[in-house]
Amino acid sequence: MTDMSLVGELREFLDIELPSFRAEYGDRRDFTAARAWQTRLDRGRWVGLNWPAEHGGRALDLDTQVACETVLSDSGAPPIAGFIGVNTVAAAIMAFGSDEQKRHLPGIRSASLIFCQGFSEPGAGSDLASLRTRAVSTSGGFSLSGQKVWTSYAAHADQCLVLARTTPVETGQRSHRGLSMFLVPLDLPGVTVSPIKQLNGDSGFCELFFDDVPLPATSLLGPLDDGWRSAMSALAHERAAALLLATRTRSLVRSALRERASAIPDSRRDDALRLYVDSEVLGLLAERSIAEIGSGTVGPAQSVVKLAWSQVDQRYAELIFDLEGAAAAAGLAPGAVDALLFSRSSTIAAGTTEVMKNILGEQVLGLPR
Repeated sequence: MTDMSLVGELREFLDIELPSFRAEYGDRRDFTAARAWQTRLDRGRWVGLNWPAEHGGRALDLDTQVACETVLSDSGAPPIAGFIGVNTVAAAIMAFGSDEQKRHLPGIRSASLIFCQGFSEPGAGSDLASLRTRAVSTSGGFSLSGQKVWTSYAAHADQCLVLARTTPVETGQRSHRGLSMFLVPLDLPGVTVSPIKQLNGDSGFCELFFDDVPLPATSLLGPLDDGWRSAMSALAHERAAALLLATRTRSLVRSALRERASAIPDSRRDDALRLYVDSEVLGLLAERSIAEIGSGTVGPAQSVVKLAWSQVDQRYAELIFDLEGAAAAAGLAPGAVDALLFSRSSTIAAGTTEVMKNILGEQVLGLPR
């Protein structure tokens, strides 16, 4: 059951902190501003809402967490900078980390320590059983070699959660066995971070190259050769975070279309109405999936939500761009232009649309390969 008193407490916090933040950063949503905003949120204990209290969280149930995320979205507050660390890496550290590794948690929460996640590789994006980055055992720990790609926010990150192969397989073979997870500082010798310039001019994704990077034994997260189980645990939390993103997208569509209702031309009203309805369905799907998680059930609904979110997000960006008209085409509406260009990644990140359809077709509908 949603704790409405806590939701009210968050609103009071935002009434004080948001004006102060905007006086300094305006409407900026770049990494520097997002990092500063996360630090403010953490001072009020509004980061890691579902974390256990022993690690500085509030141990909120998913319903209350969704309600708080909706309030944050409706307020127009920027997203936090350490989204991956807070929602994915921290969960893996809390579940499998040593006491030394758990000392990273306060920094992850406050944004003084930014993590990225190094799973995808060339030729092994959504198929992690095919990854080839390897960590060879040495007398002092491990030597890491390989390449990761499409690593979100690696240009700003301090460390990376890396999935690597510690037991080799035959050439051309694939296996979920023999994988291990490591916490890798990105300032170590042998690490190269190569930003990928996107359509909007940003570099939110990067390639990572590891050339015989020396890792201490203490960098291993969880049991050796059991990284697949650790990775699936981390990805489960990533999927849960995607549900929160879906509810945030519904709030954005609601606000934008209500504010612009009078400006929508007759020729686009049907498109706007369909988008509004689909965003509401998206929100209901997310709420259903959240309820299933709360009851201990993990089903296909999460994959459906991801597929639906990516499509709604792109259509929302396209509509807002169109409604700006000539100003957007002339580059005088940078927010709309940036959102449109960045939205092309929505059908790729966290599982491409094609992969999501395959998963649903094969594992849910029982269709042949």
